[in-house]
Amino acid sequence: MTTHLPIFNVVVTANLAYQTNATMLAGIMSYVKTHTSWNISLITGRLDEQTQFNANEINGVVLDFVDNKIPKSIRTLDFRRIPMVLNSNRASPEFSRYPCCRIYCDNSPIAATAAKYLLSKHCETYAFVHSAGQAWSDERGKLFSRAVKEDGNNFLWRTSDRKHLPRLIADAPKPLGVFAATDILARATLDACHITGCRVPDDVLILGVDNDTMLCEMSNPTLSSIPLSSRETGYRAAEILDRTMRGEIAIAEMPDVPYTGEHVVERLSTARSFAYDALVRRCRETLESEFASPIRIADLSTRFHVSRRTLETHFRDVTGTTIAEEVCRLRIEHAKHLLSTTGDSQEKIAAACGFYNASHLSATFRSRLGMRPSAFRLGR
Repeated sequence: MTTHLPIFNVVVTANLAYQTNATMLAGIMSYVKTHTSWNISLITGRLDEQTQFNANEINGVVLDFVDNKIPKSIRTLDFRRIPMVLNSNRASPEFSRYPCCRIYCDNSPIAATAAKYLLSKHCETYAFVHSAGQAWSDERGKLFSRAVKEDGNNFLWRTSDRKHLPRLIADAPKPLGVFAATDILARATLDACHITGCRVPDDVLILGVDNDTMLCEMSNPTLSSIPLSSRETGYRAAEILDRTMRGEIAIAEMPDVPYTGEHVVERLSTARSFAYDALVRRCRETLESEFASPIRIADLSTRFHVSRRTLETHFRDVTGTTIAEEVCRLRIEHAKHLLSTTGDSQEKIAAACGFYNASHLSATFRSRLGMRPSAFRLGR
């Protein structure tokens, strides 16, 4: 006898302009596609958006406030009986009083990762650019500044004033290491550097959070960033909500789910060793933009008008790694991003990252990371 799973009606609100929300939603959808069936009513806050659902038929809610606005349709729901996943970083008191699964950001590993990474660049001074009025941003800044000071370094300022950011950067002793609370603020910092004529990363190193690939890669120079574990958090939250709707978990006993970030995707905004050498910088910029295509060192040496031996030796002396190793690292990082943020097949991801095929991708993952791509995707 075939058992049919129930189809639950779930309301999901998310501001998809933010990378964290978009990847979290991708994690939710990854769980739904592989484990259950939901009829999802998505609210993103678009001006032309129509929200139509019967409040009496809703079985669950994933609630993240869109620009701190609570849709009227959400207020009609009875959260005493409907299980809810709540983004507690922007929680409103009227919703915080309900039992729910709270998604929250653990800022300690993020700040520690930023401090360790930027301190390794041996800057003269350090600073933090934060998002005004956001507790999570204030916490990142306080933890970062504390780590910098405890290491015996000079922390200059925390600011959310974009108007005066160019002046603050211009007046700071160089090189200056700037940690920005988000990639958007990292881009604002980069713009401020352009205004003042400060060179990135020669004079100012910039590190953001979220690893918004489009934003980071379209910046000049490209922006280094700390990716967050929001996709796996969305996956876990969806699992908890699904089990609660099935009656396996009581609403009052729904566990909370954190997300954080513990490694850096390095791009040119912090690649200080590259900045001081024109040949290596040009080579690195080429690798960043063309890693998905076949790369022959002989072609690179012809392009840069140097011998192959000179290019290979010089690149290794400046960066501490070979061109082949750097290409492989870039391909793996991009593959990890696609595995974490998309449902694309391994064959498609392999082609997008410059691997011969899915087998080549899998073999590289096993040799470099000690796991298959499928295990990385599930683990995230």
